[in-house]
Amino acid sequence: MFQRIIQFAVANRLLLVLALFSISIASFFIIPKLNLDAFPDVTNVQVTVNTEAPGLAATEVEQLITYPIESVMYALPDVKEVRSISKTGLSGITVVFDESVDIYFARQLVFERLQAAKELIPEGVGTPEMGPNSSGLGQVYQYLLLAEPGSGVSSMELRSLNDYVVKLLLMPVEGITEVLSFGGEVKQYQVNLNPAKLLSYDLTQQDVMGAVNKNNGNVGGWYMPRGQEQLVIRGTGW
Repeated sequence: MFQRIIQFAVANRLLLVLALFSISIASFFIIPKLNLDAFPDVTNVQVTVNTEAPGLAATEVEQLITYPIESVMYALPDVKEVRSISKTGLSGITVVFDESVDIYFARQLVFERLQAAKELIPEGVGTPEMGPNSSGLGQVYQYLLLAEPGSGVSSMELRSLNDYVVKLLLMPVEGITEVLSFGGEVKQYQVNLNPAKLLSYDLTQQDVMGAVNKNNGNVGGWYMPRGQEQLVIRGTGW
C-alpha cells in the first residue's frame, strides 16, 4: 500500500505539487481563524449563586439561605447537579447543566428561579446574586497599584482609584467579564453612636438612622423663570 502511494506520487508529480500548493494557500487563510487555546477550558456549563450573610453561623446559613435556593434550582430543566457550600457568613451554590445547554440560557433560567428563592429567604438575612460568567481558567491577568514612597497616597486611596477609575477603564475591553478587587481599605463614612448621649436626648438608633437618610437625599423644587431662561431649583443633601 505504501509502495503504491510512492509510485503514484512519482508518476503524478505535477498533480502532487498543485495539491500541496492548494493546501498551503488554504492553510494560510484558515489557520488564523482557528480557535486554539494553550489551556483548553473543560469546565462544564455551570452557574454560581453567592449570598453574603454577615453574622450568621454555617448552620444558620445552610438552613435559611442554602437549602431554600437549592430546593428551587432542582426544578430547572436539564440540571445534572446542584452543589453547595455553607460557611460562616457566606453561601455558595453551583448549578450544573447538561453540556447541550447554552450558558446564557442557563443563566436566564437560574435568574428566573432566583426570584422565587428570594421569597423563601427571611428578610434582612441576605440577598442571593449570580456570579460572573467565568470558569476556573477565567483569571488571566493580575495587576497591582503601587504608590511612590513618600507620596502620601494611602491604601484606601489606591483601592478607591481602582474601583472608580481603573476598573471602569478595563470593563469595556473585549473579553473581560469582571474585574475583582483585592486588598486595600474600602472607603467608608461611619456614624459612631454614643449610647449615653442617646439616652440623655431620649433618642433611639432608628431616630439617628432616619435623620441620616433624610439628610443625604436630593430634593427637587421645580424651576424659577428668569426672562427667557428657567432656573432649576433643587436641594442637594449628599
